[in-house]
Amino acid sequence: MVAVAAAMRKVDRTLLLNRLGVVLGVVAGLLGWTGCGPEPIFAESRPIETEAGWSASDVKTFQFDITDTLSKHEFFIDLRHDQIYPFSNLYLFVDFDFPNGRQRRDTVLCELADVRGAWLGTGSGPVVDHRIGFLSATAFPLSGAYEISVAHAMRRDPLPGVLDVGFRLERSPQQD
Repeated sequence: MVAVAAAMRKVDRTLLLNRLGVVLGVVAGLLGWTGCGPEPIFAESRPIETEAGWSASDVKTFQFDITDTLSKHEFFIDLRHDQIYPFSNLYLFVDFDFPNGRQRRDTVLCELADVRGAWLGTGSGPVVDHRIGFLSATAFPLSGAYEISVAHAMRRDPLPGVLDVGFRLERSPQQD
């Protein structure tokens, strides 16, 4: 009788641990699924290849195709730098090449640190990541191949401490 009771407790404990594992797996899956944010339409990053820094002539180019001209989009610059980056901001020239051959240039100010000098981005250790939105709820006027080029517009050249530059395009939650 005592052996039967001990065996039943062992079976109950095993069943409880199995159910707990399933519940924890489902919760972790839901958190991972909802915690990542919107799936990007396009996301790429380009490394800065030199130890001297990012040269103004080292233009980072991103090419992507658009078929949906009705949906609105969010445009982001992804930037990674280390602790030796000497400024609290960064000016960028962002050039758009449209499928019809037209071009447009925007100058984007990226605030990287607060007034006390604390970095506004995320990260641990010596690397800081920034996702800087520069166009919001914007629709593409034409379908076809687009090219976006990013170059720094700072006076100091080369610009030390920048590790890589990226472009990210997401579907806007505002689809008015």
